[in-house]
Amino acid sequence: MPYVYRCKKCGAIYYSATSIEYHLNKTCEKCGGELEQLGEEGELMKKEKEKEEKEKKKK
Repeated sequence: MPYVYRCKKCGAIYYSATSIEYHLNKTCEKCGGELEQLGEEGELMKKEKEKEEKEKKKK
């Protein structure tokens, strides 16, 4: 499952098959900002779905 990264400076999203620990390029290709690992793609999709469900219950 691919890992998801986001640039702390411009917010660009990147996907990679390797964890940030093994990622050779730890900077954004667009602006040169530092990348942060958000997690695996499946984990993020699950969290977003849970967040949407909570907001629906509030309404």
